[in-house]
Amino acid sequence: MFKRRLASGNVQYGEWYLDPLTDKRKRVTITLTPTGRKKVDDTVAQEALRAKIKGIYDASDQIDAITLKSLQERYIDYQKKHVKYQTAENDRRHLNAIIRLLGADTIADRLSAAYVADKLDAIPVTYNERLKRFKAWMRWAYRMDLVPDIQYIDKLPPKKDDSVRVKDAEKYLEHEEITRLLDGMTVDRWKLLTEFLILSGLRIGEAIALNDADVDTCIHVTKTYSKVIKSISTTKTATSTRDVDVQPELAACIKKIRKLIREEEMLYGYRTDLFLPAFGGGYINYDVYNKYFRENCERILGRRLTPHALRHTHTAMLAEAGVPLETISRRLGHSDSKVTKSVYMHVTEGMRQQDRERLEKVRIL
Repeated sequence: MFKRRLASGNVQYGEWYLDPLTDKRKRVTITLTPTGRKKVDDTVAQEALRAKIKGIYDASDQIDAITLKSLQERYIDYQKKHVKYQTAENDRRHLNAIIRLLGADTIADRLSAAYVADKLDAIPVTYNERLKRFKAWMRWAYRMDLVPDIQYIDKLPPKKDDSVRVKDAEKYLEHEEITRLLDGMTVDRWKLLTEFLILSGLRIGEAIALNDADVDTCIHVTKTYSKVIKSISTTKTATSTRDVDVQPELAACIKKIRKLIREEEMLYGYRTDLFLPAFGGGYINYDVYNKYFRENCERILGRRLTPHALRHTHTAMLAEAGVPLETISRRLGHSDSKVTKSVYMHVTEGMRQQDRERLEKVRIL
């Protein structure tokens, strides 16, 4: 132990120790006001310094021993304080899937690039998405001093798969498919919701959250229904809060929806403020509609799609009509979207190919 008297008259005591994480020599210090009893002061200082050093070593042991499950709990607690609640819960769900692959009791500090790559590759189709979330999680843990080293994640590049972008671009319905799907749907509520989503471009959560007062000459999108927390929340992003203009086809669909709901209210005696509620007046159950939509797409079209494909369909229809990408993006409520751009470019490239094929048949001279 060493000590020195400060200008204030207090005494600073110090002790050297070997950092357990870096193996470098470091020191800890404390400052005490002298009591005039040198031996007593030295004893108090020495015990305090030993306690500080023990705390450092204990913290190091804790870092080494923290499991992925414990790390997830800390991460979600942190997220709940800094992001929207449904975002934190969504993160929990994604991390649950990652932890099932890596092992809940796996010690975070003992992960390696080879181990992570092998486990996440168990489901190749989701590898890149899970890798991205895993890296974000580990970077947070490193910033919080919960893991001492994450250099290994730099050895985990995403897989190059251009087909993913192409598949995303093709997840929309052609005109003929729209007609077949709507004609084949037998439940009026789900048929009208499908038509509404195609014509408006709204996310399913935004449509579920709409009050009747939100729909007039424009659709005022100010909130969304989160399937994660099963409650109303703010829109996905700041640009998602928007007014969507109602074109004639959409106006006709809105009229049909209101007619259905008013007839139900009169027949069954319930009242609702929602634009398109579930039967009885409450919020639509996303899982019920998703199941109906998916099964009908498979039965009628032979394709496995989710309701989000209807948002891509809206993009495709507008692109085909020559609406600029910037206008479509504002209508959809985002400043940038790789998927929307890929859908737009996929459609417009198809149109250019058709133009080229037409021109090849033209004889001018």
